[in-house]
Amino acid sequence: MTTNNFKDFLSSFIYFIKLIFTSKNYDVVFISSSIFNRGQEGENYLLSPMIKYCIENELNYVVFEETYFKSYSSYKVNKKSTPFIFISLMQIILRKLFNFLNKKPITKNEIYLQEVKISNILKRIFFTKFHSKVYITLNWSNSTLWRTINPDACIVDYQHGTIWNGHHGFLKDGYPPEVIIKNNIMTLVHGELFKNLLIHNDKSKFFNDANVIKVGLNKGEYKASKNLVNNKKILFTLQIAPDFNLQENKQNVKIINKVLDINAKFLLDHGYEIIFRHHPRYSKFNCPDIKIDHEYVRFDNKTPLSELLSSCSIHITFSSTSSLDAAMLSIPSIFIDMHSHWLLSPNEIFFKQYKYPCKDLVIRNFKDLELILLKLETKTFFESVSNDVYTWSKDLYSNFDESVFADFLTNEFKKSN
Repeated sequence: MTTNNFKDFLSSFIYFIKLIFTSKNYDVVFISSSIFNRGQEGENYLLSPMIKYCIENELNYVVFEETYFKSYSSYKVNKKSTPFIFISLMQIILRKLFNFLNKKPITKNEIYLQEVKISNILKRIFFTKFHSKVYITLNWSNSTLWRTINPDACIVDYQHGTIWNGHHGFLKDGYPPEVIIKNNIMTLVHGELFKNLLIHNDKSKFFNDANVIKVGLNKGEYKASKNLVNNKKILFTLQIAPDFNLQENKQNVKIINKVLDINAKFLLDHGYEIIFRHHPRYSKFNCPDIKIDHEYVRFDNKTPLSELLSSCSIHITFSSTSSLDAAMLSIPSIFIDMHSHWLLSPNEIFFKQYKYPCKDLVIRNFKDLELILLKLETKTFFESVSNDVYTWSKDLYSNFDESVFADFLTNEFKKSN
């Protein structure tokens, strides 16, 4: 445990021990992970407009932040947040104890029932004097715990990445996860496309216009350039992470190396620069390494993604959601479709479900990169695809609508009175 983690633990321990004896009543509780602190000075850019609204309207709120350990980057808990690490460790200990005393849960229902038991224990010890009208989570973090603590509260999951039909966290085989249904979780989404995907593909009819609300996204850091110029700087967002299949990770590395080796002379002669960016969950201890010898290639894992994208004019990926961030900046993405697994192919999600407008920007064999880049060197073609992806992005990402968020909170506050 690092010094920062120990300080977080101590701060968390003091808060929750005090909670045994002191009442805490909030209007809104935000729950996140430190991995989302990717904005300026470690700010959670997803929650920042909501927190700003609470401050300006004098609402009583708290931000609980879980520590994320599984990354090459050190995502620190924001100084304005309350570390959740003490409760997280208590949950780990209780799960191990339950698994030792009983049969380890296997099915999703068994896991859910175990979480309910653990949540009831934590409620009796720490949360009997804790109450909030609204809980806003990212990745429905600890939703069973919050539902156990306040059975009548509104629990909301705010979209933190992409949503598609087939995503285990939203719709798998046409049905939402049981934990979402059992905890009656509402969903706030970034754009109309995501809302329609949930409602129209849900066979259970759980998702509907009442519990899926388009609130938008903080797009402050994503402002499209008015000068659409190909500066031959390419951001290549990698998808190598410890929770991905090891063979798929190794195949990724093999494909990347071969694409660069085969196109090395062209890239060098035409003055291209490629900047590699690791996946946020990449770990040098659990992932295959990429060794690049080409002089036109470098890594940048520190510069904020929006800033890094703004310095480039082209984006390359297998199927990274960074292609959506790029589109908001009028930056076209070149997809690599040379993988055996459908999740790492752009076809199902980006072209079939999201209707990405540039179907000819796809690498299906190693020499395709040169052909695509030559087309993008044509001024009229580059401007055309840049405008196409920017227009397309508007249906996925609306600007954060404070009035929608305000109406949502007002309605929920009325229900709780």
